[in-house]
Amino acid sequence: MQTVKQIASALGVGPDVIRYYTDIGLLRPAVGAQNGYRYYDPHDALRTADARVMRSLGFPLARVKVLSGAPCAEQLAALKDREKDVEEQLRELSLRLERLREVESFLARSALCTGTVEDVARPPIHSLYTYGREKDYRAARRLAAAWMKHLPYTHISVKVPREELNDPGFGGPYSVELGVGATDGFAKRLGLDLSPPVESIPAGRFLIEYLRTPDILSISPADLAPMLSLSRRLRRPFLNHSSGRLLAIEDGPQGPVYSILIRARIG
Repeated sequence: MQTVKQIASALGVGPDVIRYYTDIGLLRPAVGAQNGYRYYDPHDALRTADARVMRSLGFPLARVKVLSGAPCAEQLAALKDREKDVEEQLRELSLRLERLREVESFLARSALCTGTVEDVARPPIHSLYTYGREKDYRAARRLAAAWMKHLPYTHISVKVPREELNDPGFGGPYSVELGVGATDGFAKRLGLDLSPPVESIPAGRFLIEYLRTPDILSISPADLAPMLSLSRRLRRPFLNHSSGRLLAIEDGPQGPVYSILIRARIG
């Protein structure tokens, strides 16, 4: 027979673990008639070790207590259920890693924010605008609350109206709107509601300009001159509103500076 300290030392755990397991009824040591001390036998040591294994596999202590000494079939069923939980966690971690790498990639593109323009093919993208123009955003904001629960798989979206992008005489600033966006891949995986007021832009050919601005709500044609010039040279009008996104915020001497991209589909 061993004392609390002796069995704890043999198992490599603290005496408090043995005491707690005893208090919740997982262990049932003998109690000395003369001194009231608790004495533990090899059965208690093995039950403690088995409980520690189950705890290390993620079972809560209350569940461990139920499974301790239960029929093997019941323990096996519990392990199968736990296996499913771990597999789901792995899927979530894999998706989170994918998103982390995507955010890293977009942040790295802030180095291009000197007026660089790309002419590229891109998949569909979805945006929900909640701030900017003088209009009723209530429906969009209600849906945006549901979208934002899916962070980090959504992003901050920036809209410039198609009509203003296509107007060669527009002096600016543009009627910029801000909101939450999601790539088509993540929107489908997350099962996001894509009905109006969500604005969905189909796959196609896009012009993307990278720029920095101290005022994200005051973007003007001068800021987008490289992209507008390329659109005119290609003789390709913009087919949709932009679906830009915020890349980074940096503190400058005069205040925050925003690195953004403006992504607009062309005909």
